[in-house]
Amino acid sequence: MAQSLPRPIETQPALATLTASEQRTPSEADLPDSYETWREGYIAQRLQVLYVVGLVVNPIFIGLDYLAYRDHLASLLFLRAILELGLFFGYLSLQLQLKFIRPHVLVASWVLIANVCITHMILLLGNFNTTYYNGLGLVALTAAVIVPVAWRSHLVAQTGTLLYFYTALYLSNTPIKSFGFLIESIFFLVFICVALQISLILYERLQRAEFQARKELQASNQKLLDLDRLKSEFFANISHELRTPLTLCLGSFRTLARLAPSAESRELALTGTRNASRLLYLINELLDLARFDSGRAQIKKQWFNLCALVRNVAANFESSGRRRVHLRGMSQLVPIEADPRQMKKVLYNLLSNAFKFSDPEEGQVWIGLTEKPDSIDLSVEDNGIGIPREHLDRVFDRFTQVEGSATRRYEGTGIGLALVKEVVASHGGRVGVDSIVGQGSTFTVTLPRTGRPPGIIDDLGDEDAFEIPVASPAGLESLPEATIPPTSGDHLPLVLAADDNPDMRRYLQRILSNRYRVVLAKDGAEAWDLARAHKPDMILTDAMMPKMSGDDLLKAVRGDEQLRSTPVIFLTARAGTEARVETLEAGADDYLAKPFDEHEVFARVGNLIRARAQERELLALQQEQLKRFLPVQVADLLLSGHAEQVLKSRRKEITVLFIDLRGFTAFADSADPEDVMAVLRQYQGEMGRIVTAYQGTLERFSGDAMMIFFNDPLPLPNHPEQAVRMAIAMRDRVSQLQDGWKRYGFDLGAGVGIATGYATLGVVGFEKRTDYAAIGKVTNLAARLCGEAQHGQILVSGRVHELVKPLVRADPVGDMKLKGFQAPVATYNIVGLTG
Repeated sequence: MAQSLPRPIETQPALATLTASEQRTPSEADLPDSYETWREGYIAQRLQVLYVVGLVVNPIFIGLDYLAYRDHLASLLFLRAILELGLFFGYLSLQLQLKFIRPHVLVASWVLIANVCITHMILLLGNFNTTYYNGLGLVALTAAVIVPVAWRSHLVAQTGTLLYFYTALYLSNTPIKSFGFLIESIFFLVFICVALQISLILYERLQRAEFQARKELQASNQKLLDLDRLKSEFFANISHELRTPLTLCLGSFRTLARLAPSAESRELALTGTRNASRLLYLINELLDLARFDSGRAQIKKQWFNLCALVRNVAANFESSGRRRVHLRGMSQLVPIEADPRQMKKVLYNLLSNAFKFSDPEEGQVWIGLTEKPDSIDLSVEDNGIGIPREHLDRVFDRFTQVEGSATRRYEGTGIGLALVKEVVASHGGRVGVDSIVGQGSTFTVTLPRTGRPPGIIDDLGDEDAFEIPVASPAGLESLPEATIPPTSGDHLPLVLAADDNPDMRRYLQRILSNRYRVVLAKDGAEAWDLARAHKPDMILTDAMMPKMSGDDLLKAVRGDEQLRSTPVIFLTARAGTEARVETLEAGADDYLAKPFDEHEVFARVGNLIRARAQERELLALQQEQLKRFLPVQVADLLLSGHAEQVLKSRRKEITVLFIDLRGFTAFADSADPEDVMAVLRQYQGEMGRIVTAYQGTLERFSGDAMMIFFNDPLPLPNHPEQAVRMAIAMRDRVSQLQDGWKRYGFDLGAGVGIATGYATLGVVGFEKRTDYAAIGKVTNLAARLCGEAQHGQILVSGRVHELVKPLVRADPVGDMKLKGFQAPVATYNIVGLTG
């Protein structure tokens, strides 16, 4: 019999249900090398159905013969017997797999034998007007539906049917109703054959394309299987190769811990032991997975007390002073037949998972044992972050983590839970998880109980222990570390180091503390708080941390006004060009992949700190230079990058103060130029310091005159009062200067004018020289009042007087007619403050 082959694409609804052998995928059965070979087998498979249908249906039609054509029953039975015999011989040839009779021939013979017999039935009954005439099309349709390939065989059978039928009709001289009826009947039968043939050709083209696609998919699947096998072999080989140097490292670290003379040396040795043990444990997990893949995993079952094993493993997670692991159902002996080493791995992985995803301060873990008649349930429950419902189905998949992005906040390889599933399955058990986001997760391991223990069950000793990292996650977090920068060496730059691994934080502190002050953070959130509190000169951060990732920390630093220029270096285990580019594009200043050399850390940290210090010095120099030519407030805004509104023209209420020297024109005409320059520098220097102290905006110097305004660009709600207070300070300082000038024979004084009103402010000039100016009547009024003021006078407009009236003592001067103003201006002289 032909080989059972994959099922092709089906379009006939009558054949929607197929056998299991027909539904096998390419990965379950190999496809033949060629489409022709596959088609031969497929035709042979479907021919069995076709012949069975013919053998069963033909006798059923005897009932129709009896009811409709009883007069011709004997002849019809003879024809049906011939048909049944022909179908039987075809079916027998198919079963015997006769090589000289191909499946294509049997397809055509089935149609031809049936239609030859139907043709003679039609002739026997008088003409093709009988209902049996429809049987010709029905036979062709049945064959095409059940065997929808081999269109050439169907074409031969349909052509032979038409030729035999119409030739026999012609030779028998059978009477016809009418010529039109003959044409109509011929058209109907021919159309059925043509439609079936087109359908068969299109369907076979589709099957050929599907066959090629399946062959390609099968080849791809085979390549994947080969790659998976090579991967497992690679893991096994490389893991074995790594175990030897790691064993030597562990032995050396442990020996150093015993021989180390100082506490610092012992701490270094213990750190090396702890992390080498952790690396060895991860390698062992990879080896275990490789053994399960290859089928070489050996389960050595023995009877032991499961309660004792749970207590021993849980003790590794209670190294802190605060109890976090709680045991339930551990008071009695719970015997079980299992591999104790594998069970310890299961429990250790579940506990490590619970601690990793729980808060270091508030996290709690509950371990429970429940005995049932035929099983034991081991549950590990935590109050951690929980697992989203849509991820519960894949938490036990290999190398899969719920938070699998580049910025995931919890470290891990995705091996632990996959290994738990493999170990439990090898014991005939199952593992499941229930979780609520924000409340915690519960992992339940169900192990079967078979038989009873022989004799007394003893607790397992240390000789049965497997390699567990020296410190559990709980123990690592409980070790003390400095998180506050030392007070000594305040002149040294401050470096903030953030990493969720305690050993990595201590390592960074140890290598950097000789040259820098160091502050440590265990996650991104703590690093952000420390950065805002201490304003570090440099930030070193890991990428993946709990609560706040390194990327989130970077975004927060770059968005803070005071911290945005702080250099940030990423220290991360993500290696490769893509990771480096992503980090630098996100705004980091540099990137170091773990493991890194401490000398490289020194070099990069030092370069960035020096570069940023030079930038600050350059910024200070630029600010100093700008302040020589622009108002101080405007210069600060320009350098801060927030000068957009200042550079735009706008209308605003301001207070303008004008001050100039009385008698300066006569003094300049008679004195030497050097004396004039010395007096101006002294006078303008003293006045400039007072302007800065009172937050005034010095618009410009014009010889001995100075124009200052308030409430722009820095807003001042009490700007008239601020201007008056500054004017009094200026008058007092000029009086002091006047005493010195008189000793040189310089008769100089100062007058001040103040006005409040609206002006248009902004930048004037051209592209190579601009100035900041206030344009409006208020500036002209202040200048005219200053021009009228005598030495010691501070003349203010009536509006200014109304605004500062409660604060000053003032004498009315009267309504003054000022140049450029049509109406007289009410004027007052400020004598002093009331307080």
